Amino acid sequence: MTIQSSLKTNTVRDEYRLTRSLILAGQRVIAQMLGAFLTEGLLPDKSIISKPREQEAGKVKYRCSASSVLYIAEAKRTIAYDRWLIKEGSLWRQAKQIKERCHNPLQMLEDLLPDIVGDDIIRHRFMEEIARTFINHAETLAAEKDTNGKFHALPYDQIEARLTDGHHYHPCFKSRIGFSASDNRAYGPEFAKQIKPVWLAVHESIAQSASIALPNAQDQMLLAQSGISLPEDSYHLLPVHPWQWRMHIEAATIFERAAGRIVVLGEAAHDYLAQQSIRTLADQTCLEGPSLKLALSIRNTSTARTLATHTVLNAPVISSWLDHVNRSDVFMSESGTIMLCEQMGTAVILPQWQDSTKKYKGAMAAIWRESIHRHLRPGEKAVPFSMLTHLDPARQPAIKYWLQSYGTEKWIRQLFIVAALPVVHLLLKLGVALESHQQNMVLVHENGWPKRIALKDFHDGVRFIPDLLKTDAPLLTETPVEHARVNPNSYVVASDPADVRDFMFDALFGVNLSELAFFLDQHFQFGERTFWRVAGTVIQQHLQSDSDLIHRAEKFRLLDDFIEAEPLARRRLQNGRVPNRRVVNPLVHLGEIRC
Repeated sequence: MTIQSSLKTNTVRDEYRLTRSLILAGQRVIAQMLGAFLTEGLLPDKSIISKPREQEAGKVKYRCSASSVLYIAEAKRTIAYDRWLIKEGSLWRQAKQIKERCHNPLQMLEDLLPDIVGDDIIRHRFMEEIARTFINHAETLAAEKDTNGKFHALPYDQIEARLTDGHHYHPCFKSRIGFSASDNRAYGPEFAKQIKPVWLAVHESIAQSASIALPNAQDQMLLAQSGISLPEDSYHLLPVHPWQWRMHIEAATIFERAAGRIVVLGEAAHDYLAQQSIRTLADQTCLEGPSLKLALSIRNTSTARTLATHTVLNAPVISSWLDHVNRSDVFMSESGTIMLCEQMGTAVILPQWQDSTKKYKGAMAAIWRESIHRHLRPGEKAVPFSMLTHLDPARQPAIKYWLQSYGTEKWIRQLFIVAALPVVHLLLKLGVALESHQQNMVLVHENGWPKRIALKDFHDGVRFIPDLLKTDAPLLTETPVEHARVNPNSYVVASDPADVRDFMFDALFGVNLSELAFFLDQHFQFGERTFWRVAGTVIQQHLQSDSDLIHRAEKFRLLDDFIEAEPLARRRLQNGRVPNRRVVNPLVHLGEIRC
C-alpha cells in the first residue's frame, strides 16, 4: 500500500468515525435536553399534542409555537421522580411536510427556545453550553478505545479517565466553557493525556493554608508525597493546572513575581491524569500519593470550577471531623466506609488593586485529597460509582459480567447495603448529610461483588444542623456574605431538617441511584418497582435495628410523602431563585418503608 492510499484510508476511517460520533452525540444531547425540558415543565402544555401517561411509554408530539415545526419522539415516564426519558435516536422533525430524523440539538434548541421563558442573554449562553457539549461529546466518542468487554477490569484511574458519560440529566453535561477544542483534547479526562501542573512558591502575605496535620500551615510530608518541598518557611507551595497557568495565572501574577512574592518552580516531577471532574488530577507516578483538585476558570455543567477560599480552608477541617465521626460510630466502622480525606488546602488572594474585577477570586487554589489506592485491602479493587451506569465502547453495560455472575437482585441488594446504608446512617444517626452523587462515590469490590464504599468531595459537599449532630460541630471559616449571595445553595450549616434531608436525598437517590434504576430497567429488564422494593427492604431493616434511627428518621422527615428535586435545566434558563420540583418519595411509595 502506498503512503497516499494509506493516508486516504485513514482519512476516510477518521471521517466516518467522527460523523458517527456526531450523530451519537447529537442523539444523546437531544434526548437529555428534551427530557429535562419536559420533566421540569419548561415547555407549554398547550403545545404538547400527545404524550404518554404517567409511568408509561409512548410517543410525545410537540409543535413549536413560533415555527409550527413538529417534533416526535419515543418517551418513557419513569415511576420514580416522574422523569421523561427520551429514547436516543428516536426524534423526528417535521417542517413543511418534510419529515426527517433529527440529530442536531442546535436546530432543535433554536426551534424550542422561543417557547421557553427567559431573556436573550440567558438563551444565548445556554445555546453556547449546548453547542460545546455537543462538540465535546462527539470528540470524546470518536476517541473511545475498545476494551474488549473488560472495561470493568481496567485500573481505577484509567476507568475514571475513560468514563465518557458526564451527568445523566443535566443538558449541559460536557460544556467546559473556556476550553477550546484543542484544550479539551489536551486536558479532558476522556483523552487520558498526562498532565504536569506548574508549581509556584507563594509568600505567606498573599497565601493561606490549612492541613489536617497543621491547622494553619502546609504539611511538608504531604508535599513530599507530591514530589516537591518548601524552599523557605515563609512560602506556601501551590500547584496550578497548566491550562490555568497559561490562560490566566501567568499574566495575573506578573507584579507578584517581579516583587518575589511568587516564584515559579517549574512543572511537576510527577505525571497526573485528569479524573471525571476535570480539575482533579490523580498522581500516576506515585499511585498512593494525593490527588490534586486545582482551580479551573471554566464553566462545566453550568457551574464555575474555581475554588472558593473558605471552602479550601475548610476542606481539611471537615475531613478530619468526618473521619472522626466515621471511626467513632459502630455501624460506620464495621461497614468499612472510607472517607477520602481532603488533607490540605491552599489559596492565594492577590492584592485588591491587582484584581479589582475579582476575575481571579478562587482562581489560585488547590486541595490535596487522599488516593483510594492507599485504602484498598488485599483482593479489593475500586471503580468509580458512575461506572455502574456506563456503556463500554461496544455499547454494552460495563457491569454486565458482574450481574450475570451474581444475579441482578442479589447484587443490587448488596450494593444498597454497602453503598446506600452508610450515607443514610450518617444523616439519621449522626446528623451529617453528604452530597453523594455518582462522582463523589467509589465502589470497592472483590471480583465485582460490592464490599464497601469510599466517599469524597467534602469541602462543599456536606450539610448539617449543629443541634442535631451527635458530636460537636467543626469550627469552620465562615461563608462570606458575597459568596452566599451569588451561590445561595452553597453552605454547610443549615437550620431546616428537610433541607438537610433533601441535600442527601437528591444526590444519593435523585441523581445517583435513580439513574441506576433507569439503567437496569432499560438494559437488564430489572423493573423500577423491584429496584425500589429492594432499596426499601434494606433501609427498613436498618431502621428497625435501632429505635433511635426511627426517631431520627421522623426528625429528618426521611419518609415524607413528598421530597424535592433540583430543577437543573430551569435554573440554567431562568434568573433568580428557582423553586425545587416536588415529587413523591420513592422510598415510601415504591420502597413501601413504614416506621
